[in-house]
Amino acid sequence: MGGKGSGNHFRWSSQVTTSEVRRIDIRHMNKCGYLNPNTQGILSWSSNGQPNGKIRFFTHSHELKLSYQYRENGGKWHALEQSILFDRTSCHFGGYRLWFKCPCCSRRIGVLYGVSQLFLCRHCYQLPYTSQNQGYINRLIEQKHILGKRIFAHYEMGEGWGKKKGMHHKTFDRLYLKYCRYERIWTQEVVQRLASHTNFDI
Repeated sequence: MGGKGSGNHFRWSSQVTTSEVRRIDIRHMNKCGYLNPNTQGILSWSSNGQPNGKIRFFTHSHELKLSYQYRENGGKWHALEQSILFDRTSCHFGGYRLWFKCPCCSRRIGVLYGVSQLFLCRHCYQLPYTSQNQGYINRLIEQKHILGKRIFAHYEMGEGWGKKKGMHHKTFDRLYLKYCRYERIWTQEVVQRLASHTNFDI
């Protein structure tokens, strides 16, 4: 993973998507009244009904301050603070709308993502939307099914058994290894999507 000196982008696995990492949505904060100046509180996340991280926030008129502890892959906790400036755009019927300014690229954004120790926009972390990666998963499943129907005498619901009649054992063994590879890659994709990549706590 690169830093600010590598083109202002943090390179992250392209298989990780926006729906799999912690996020701070300015629309949610506004709805909850968290954007009012001199407001403080705790933002928390959960996974499968279980607590999965929390941070403390302080809202000022011009910025949002985050105070939290961070660790990666079960390592040592580190105390961190991060400031995110607000940007404003005028609304058609008066008033204004608040946005975050990405601390790295200064883009006007509505959602920050906690992939590594800082909350940044998805462009800086090169995070695709979930829909952008869906085609890859579908192709893996389709290739597995095509090969399964080709080599197994019986293949139903993604499970195969028995070598297809007339197929040489060497051919079956070679294609079966390829079939297992599709299965292994697909399993790894699922595990990566469910795994928690970083931890945050107050």
